[in-house]
Amino acid sequence: MFNSTHTLVGIALARAGLDRWSRHAAWTAVIASNIPDIDIVAGLYGTSTYLEYHRGITHSIVGIPVLSILVAAAMYKFSGNFWKTFVIALAAMSTHLGLDYLNTYGVRPFLPFDGTWFYGDALFIIDPFFDVTLIAVLAAGYFLSTRRRQLAVIGLIVVTLYVGFRLELRNLSRAYLAGFQKAAVSPLALNPFQWTGFIDNPRDVSVVGINAFRGVVSQPFSLAKDPANAIIVRASTSYSARAFLGFARFPVTTVRYRDSRYFVTFFDVRYYNGGSALGAKVLLDPSLQIVGESVSFVQPLD
Repeated sequence: MFNSTHTLVGIALARAGLDRWSRHAAWTAVIASNIPDIDIVAGLYGTSTYLEYHRGITHSIVGIPVLSILVAAAMYKFSGNFWKTFVIALAAMSTHLGLDYLNTYGVRPFLPFDGTWFYGDALFIIDPFFDVTLIAVLAAGYFLSTRRRQLAVIGLIVVTLYVGFRLELRNLSRAYLAGFQKAAVSPLALNPFQWTGFIDNPRDVSVVGINAFRGVVSQPFSLAKDPANAIIVRASTSYSARAFLGFARFPVTTVRYRDSRYFVTFFDVRYYNGGSALGAKVLLDPSLQIVGESVSFVQPLD
């Protein structure tokens, strides 16, 4: 989820009662609820490195307790109680993992032992209803200071119920794709009843619009996969391709020959917008030597 959501959840947790348990609980909760995203520093070394390490060890059941200890140690001077601060940090940081699981980007919670991605597919990365609900109760608590704790609790209950509602809509939408071996649905930002379905077939990936109560509501379109060959195999050994394919969920590969070079594009249909998509592009010379590579938004069908 976007960091605004993590911050609002941290503030709400503090107001819901944690701030009565330890000094500076709000600061602890806000820092802890955002600190797993410290892995964005990997982006300083390029997009490929970012994809390889983002939502990695700092978003795992190993990394979160370690980071909670570090946050508690840093805040101890201000809170005066290490273990209470640690519990607050651990509680707030755990919500980060849970919220990130709920969108289609996914998390790898069992690193470093298992790098499998897990996807909740229930919330868009920025969910307006979720954020506005927490903003409303926190703002109301500013003016109704004697009710701020109750308002924060109510806000957390409402967004929890909302998440449950979205999970049920996801299940209804996903049921229409039950006949396919590998398929998933993705939420839209503003309409909880409309979903995008992805179907991974041997030769292509199909995309279809789904209404949670009415089923498939649009004609599917498909993006063809080029069959595996020596060119694709060679391109997939590049760092950009390896990092991208480790992240991609519905990958499609295309090969084009132009200007005496092979242009191999790997892209993820989750991020295809009709013209471009997040992907890796690898350039090979006629002897299949890698002469260029990158990860960015690419034109996959050029």
